[in-house]
Amino acid sequence: MNNQQRIIITRIVVGYLLIFLFLRFLEHVTPSRWMGPPLFNPQMDLTYWIFKILNLPSLIVYKRIGAVVFDLLLFASGILSLLFPLQRRFIFPFSLFLFVYVIAFNGFAIHHAHALTGMMIVLIPFWAGDNNRFYLLWQGIRYYTCYVYGLSFIWKILPGNSFFNWQQGVGTFKANLVEYMYHNPTSLLTGFYEWCIREGWILNAGNILVVILEGLMIIGFFTKKWDKMLFWFPVIIHLLTYIFSDVLFLELLVLDFPLLSLKQIESIGKKFAFLKNSLKPAVS
Repeated sequence: MNNQQRIIITRIVVGYLLIFLFLRFLEHVTPSRWMGPPLFNPQMDLTYWIFKILNLPSLIVYKRIGAVVFDLLLFASGILSLLFPLQRRFIFPFSLFLFVYVIAFNGFAIHHAHALTGMMIVLIPFWAGDNNRFYLLWQGIRYYTCYVYGLSFIWKILPGNSFFNWQQGVGTFKANLVEYMYHNPTSLLTGFYEWCIREGWILNAGNILVVILEGLMIIGFFTKKWDKMLFWFPVIIHLLTYIFSDVLFLELLVLDFPLLSLKQIESIGKKFAFLKNSLKPAVS
């Protein structure tokens, strides 16, 4: 791992995160645009209780100026990390603000947003000053990616047992899309959904395919030879779940980047020169 490879990886990851943060800002899903939501439920999670005990909801959500300042710091630290990819002084606060944002979003949404879990940990390797340590931590994120999808497979095979329920695909499809079909009975998309329900084997086979692809991610624990293929499995999984279940977890794909080899990273840098140009040559 050298500085140029690290610069490319940093710009890819931070750029990907900023795209979705900007989309969330436009959709009124950042603190400055929440308008002080009344509900917050920490449940039994100690992290959320600490968040509440520190009175952070009042500081960055309910107080208008606090919410605006938080958004400004979140985006500013991210943009600076993009411009100066080797400067840990920017990447560290960006990862911290991002972590706090996810906790706040989950708490006020009263739901653990699975798609955002990758955002909370993917920047930890960038805290390392030494490139060799960074690479080891980056590989740790790679194994975590294999763990996430592998555990999903195990859950559906053993405790959940949904893999062996042939009608699982159709059942999930109906539960997630019934509201859209009810409110848009004459739309072209509803017509397509009705056809999918009539041809239920397509949905059921798609569900089986998703589970199998999740299971294949376990291969990543034992070899890197399949990484070129494994990189595309989560992409296919989330594309299929969006088409057939109306579930879109594109933010979670930030965990997919560690599956790219250093050779692939360098190839990307050659095709997109702006990714490898650094305004600061040294890690600090």
